[in-house]
Amino acid sequence: MKRIAYLLHRFPAITDTFIKREIRSLQAAGTDVRIISVWKPSEHETTAAILKEWAADTRFLLPRSFLSVAWTLLAVAVRSPRRFFSAFYLAIATARSGVRGLAYQLFYFCEAVLAAEALRKNAAQHVHNHIGDQSGTVTMLAAKLAGIGYSITFHGWPVFFDAKESKIKEKVLGAQFTRSISYFCRSQLMMFSGTDDPTSFKVVHCGLAMDKYVYRPPKKTVKRLFCAARLAPEKGLTFAIAALKELADKGYDLELRLAGDGPSKAALQTLAAQLKLADRVRFLGFLTEDEIIDELQSSDLFMLPSFVEGLPVSAMEAMAIGVPVIATNIAGTGELVEDGKTGILIRPSDANALTEAVVRMVDDYDFRLRAAELGRKKVVEEFDVETETAKLNEYFRQSIGAPAGGNINP
Repeated sequence: MKRIAYLLHRFPAITDTFIKREIRSLQAAGTDVRIISVWKPSEHETTAAILKEWAADTRFLLPRSFLSVAWTLLAVAVRSPRRFFSAFYLAIATARSGVRGLAYQLFYFCEAVLAAEALRKNAAQHVHNHIGDQSGTVTMLAAKLAGIGYSITFHGWPVFFDAKESKIKEKVLGAQFTRSISYFCRSQLMMFSGTDDPTSFKVVHCGLAMDKYVYRPPKKTVKRLFCAARLAPEKGLTFAIAALKELADKGYDLELRLAGDGPSKAALQTLAAQLKLADRVRFLGFLTEDEIIDELQSSDLFMLPSFVEGLPVSAMEAMAIGVPVIATNIAGTGELVEDGKTGILIRPSDANALTEAVVRMVDDYDFRLRAAELGRKKVVEEFDVETETAKLNEYFRQSIGAPAGGNINP
């Protein structure tokens, strides 16, 4: 049985269902997967019930005493001095610019030593990381310290905005393989790593457990608009509220329900009040996967006016249930939402375009019904978690025992 460790900066938050779903699918397929979380999550990031469910599969490295950290550093240095100082050199060589960047890198190196010790004790044969930011750095260093291979799942925009300082090239070239959740993401990785050979760049979608998402055709009357997203500037939700105002002025009786939380919540609530939409915009807070499904079952349209995305799982969930989707034409979104076929794609930061898309959906039931049917078909065929996990599982199998940075078969 393969033993894989998922090394994460922090245990997946309530909304990070795709990571937990992926791990459970790998385990169901016979792969022994353990989570190593550098930090234990805070109370608002998860629930006691979730932590209890995952307790047997998860190890938290921090917080712990300074003496415990120092003792582990010393023990690893004495046991494997060559690996220790080789990894330390790599840490210095891949530090961000400036004194602050170096200081942070030293912290990441200490985290990597703790992670490497956990990998050794768990007899992990390969370590995988999601996101590729500082947690990808810790994974790269921990793998070197532990003498095993690593891989990273890249999702999109945060690391690409700072590709040079994030050391994408170094992380990619040192990995057994990289996994992208979209072809757009893969193209960015290839560009930033300076290679045109796609062999080690794998596209494996995030997927859904389709039996949980029961399809129902859309109702003829549209009343409820829904969006599940972090309440932050990059999600473009001010344009959703502005579009709702335009629609209300045109005589459309609609409400917008927002699932999520974040730094823009107060500003969005103020905007809704200023536009006299306080009774039409509902802020639902964080919802679990099952609560999202319940919301979608009673929703008529799903909108996602983001400025940046990877490949939006929230839109995928809507399509699986039969809720027609309106999303911005950015990054990998078009690989899921096909304009005029499985939904509507609009220009980002354009409230008028969003208004027009909603009007089209409301007024054209035949199009809405067809988009719902084709959207469900698209998700079933290309975004089923078991199918996608089987691909990932095979790449893990090939990577075990392969040389660092070695090519894995397509």
